[in-house]
Amino acid sequence: MPRRASLVISLVTTAATVAAAACGKGGTPAPTPVPAPTPAQRGSAAGRAGAAADDTGVAGAGAGSAAAGSGDAGTGAAGSAGAAAALPPHTRHATLAAALLATIPTDARVIGFGELHARADRAQVRSALAAFTEALPSFGERISDLVVETWIVDPKCGQKAVTATKKIETDVKRPEATKSEVALLADAARAAKIQPHAMTLSCKDYEQLAPEKGAPDLVLMLGLVTRELTRVATSAIRYRDQQPEHRPWITLYGGALHNDRFPAAAVAEWSYAKAVDQASQNHYVEIDLIVPEFAEPDPPSQAQPWFPLALAADQVLVWKRGERSFVVVLPRTRP
Repeated sequence: MPRRASLVISLVTTAATVAAAACGKGGTPAPTPVPAPTPAQRGSAAGRAGAAADDTGVAGAGAGSAAAGSGDAGTGAAGSAGAAAALPPHTRHATLAAALLATIPTDARVIGFGELHARADRAQVRSALAAFTEALPSFGERISDLVVETWIVDPKCGQKAVTATKKIETDVKRPEATKSEVALLADAARAAKIQPHAMTLSCKDYEQLAPEKGAPDLVLMLGLVTRELTRVATSAIRYRDQQPEHRPWITLYGGALHNDRFPAAAVAEWSYAKAVDQASQNHYVEIDLIVPEFAEPDPPSQAQPWFPLALAADQVLVWKRGERSFVVVLPRTRP
């Protein structure tokens, strides 16, 4: 695999697509029994799905083979837009690295990071991806593998794959900068001796995702992304567990739908969390990374219990959704 791909793809569905699925699609298997968040913690099914994504993914280059400082805070002024509300219980941290090191349980095996994505039609501020890349050196020595929700176009699939990729890129409104940001993440991973991994799509996958006539099938894309992230992550777990002195963490980075430990029934099939949790013997941790400026204009995010933190985020704020499930709200970008 080359160190950098010449063509990469960012995956994302619209909030409307995911919220509609949450309202109308059922019959999916229940997640592994775990202590679930209270209704107040979870928010509505459609709201959770919509806030989790303008999903599914990040752009990227990847390749491959198989902090401290925290404090508690309880209530406060909600901040901007004239809103004044009690803040949900949370902890405050000076940096993202400090927040993650203080929050991730000591026995974690796999950590699924999910972001609320940057989009070309939203505020042009620092992305969660860039913040994560900057923080990575502070805990990179604990990570053996980083699975990124992206694919590299297979040249064997020819022009059809390139055309399908371009159609999806246009449809999902991802900023051009996201591609270089994921390339920087891959470089930062290699510098920390972390093995980066990308998803693998077949030529048939390209044909089904974006037929020559018709719009890209974003619902199908959700399934393909879930399939690939599950496959790569569980393969990495099996491979590393055979090594007596492996690093303790395997991480995934993508949209905050696929990493969901407590998905609504209508979207449960698009979460890799159940399978990865089982493969890691119940040592999977979900962490969502929220850029306040991306959440603020988004109606599903506004319905979330953590939303007041987005209005008041002058530092990194961490809210616990449930067992091994956390929302990390990044500081607002200063003018």
